[in-house]
Amino acid sequence: MYINNMKKLLLSCGLLTISSYANHPSFDCTKVKKESCEARICHSDELMDLDRQLSTVYKQALTKASKIDILKAMQRGWIKGRNECWKEKDANQCMTDLYRIRIQELKNQLRIPSKGFDKVLELQGITFHVFASNERSLNQLTIVPSGLEIGNKAIKQEIDGMVTDAEVADINADGSPEIYVYVTSAGSGSYGSLVAYSANNKKSLSEIYLPSLEDDKKNSIGYMGHDKFSIIENSFTRRFPVYNEGDANCCPKGGILQLDYILVSGEATWQLKLKN
Repeated sequence: MYINNMKKLLLSCGLLTISSYANHPSFDCTKVKKESCEARICHSDELMDLDRQLSTVYKQALTKASKIDILKAMQRGWIKGRNECWKEKDANQCMTDLYRIRIQELKNQLRIPSKGFDKVLELQGITFHVFASNERSLNQLTIVPSGLEIGNKAIKQEIDGMVTDAEVADINADGSPEIYVYVTSAGSGSYGSLVAYSANNKKSLSEIYLPSLEDDKKNSIGYMGHDKFSIIENSFTRRFPVYNEGDANCCPKGGILQLDYILVSGEATWQLKLKN
């Protein structure tokens, strides 16, 4: 019993001696360090499959790249980010997410069609890969950070609507970036919502909360959706048409209202606060 428990413990830590495998990644498992991400890959059929897929797509990309040095540098950067998964509580899931994202990035370069929203943004040494299925009214949003000191685990959540855009900024000028993802609901109203996170001293992410417009009795008058979000200088901006009583959905006649927000620290999260 003791020996079996020890084997399970060593396997969970990626410390078992690597000998022979029915499956294999793109590298030689007998030559990797015992305490490494490569060792974890060699103990996971899924990760070994993903590693082979990435190797194949990467080689294809090398044959078609106009700037091979840049592609190789980006791949080295990706490997560094993958190896940072060792710090994560669920290292295997962290690596799985990064492999799938990198494979899709290379497929995009090879012009292999993909559906949905897919965008990579970088600021102050922190990168955010944002992608969403955008196939139906309810979709899956994934945000994968890299470069954070502590937490680079992918954030996944269901969203009501489709991602229309994403921006990275540092509107509170604290030296750490924020990621803002803009979501538009299905239907004629096209109501906007925000998914956003702030990097805390470049270590981990905390959610950014945008107050509901329904709670703003003054500025919600005449609001019927059709939001447009953007970052303007050091502000998060929300613009929408104002409907007068009796206006048809197609034809608002009350002009455009613009609301500007600043980013402030809340009790447990960050908050966007309406400027006076």
